[in-house]
Amino acid sequence: MAVERAQFDDVIVSALARWEIPVTPQQVDRLRAHFAMLLEANRLMNLTRITDPLEAAVKHYVDSLALLPWAAERRTAVRTVLDLGTGGGFPAVPLAIMRPDWSITAIDATGKKIDFVAHAAATLEIANLHAEHAHSEHWKSDRTFDVVVARAVGPLERCLKAGARFLAAPGRLVVYKTRAQADLEAPAVRQAVRTLRLTFEGPYCYQLFLREETFERALLIYCRRKSERPPPRKAIGRRPA
Repeated sequence: MAVERAQFDDVIVSALARWEIPVTPQQVDRLRAHFAMLLEANRLMNLTRITDPLEAAVKHYVDSLALLPWAAERRTAVRTVLDLGTGGGFPAVPLAIMRPDWSITAIDATGKKIDFVAHAAATLEIANLHAEHAHSEHWKSDRTFDVVVARAVGPLERCLKAGARFLAAPGRLVVYKTRAQADLEAPAVRQAVRTLRLTFEGPYCYQLFLREETFERALLIYCRRKSERPPPRKAIGRRPA
């Protein structure tokens, strides 16, 4: 157990060092504590198929935190973040732990999953994380966010349609994908991007390292400029009240 704990910690610290992102021992402790809670809850519900600590550190936690070097390099001002379909809390929980100055809202359509995220936030005293039971495509909220993120929640076009109506102007809609998925899906959604009054800024590419493997990943960045307004909500498939 001590070896696994050290490996988990080393993966987090090393990855953030490569990205020049500072991290405290307390933040690493919280990330690891969330993973321990995730494994315990996973016995009763399907939160993750990844239970190996090293694999989880890379594919869940480091991957979730790729938003941090993007925001730093692009000098993107972030105050509020919406996580669509958070599942077990990715990327919401790692982001909230690492950036206590960001106000993060996580939603998911599965009540048991969002109950877990809310419980984890309360237990780990993550005051800047709010969890709400809601379907991303039908959430009746008038709030908008500086950044809307979608990770492992389905095809790109669906992510864009679900997230665009919650995006502030200016704001960024960020979809996590593999590089192969990004190359395949991004060109196919050009019409949807125009309809949703977004602009494709391009991919933010990064790598994940797990033992001898390298994983090519990308954040697909879509922006709404200050002068642009979202389309009428009825036009993008919102369920009537």
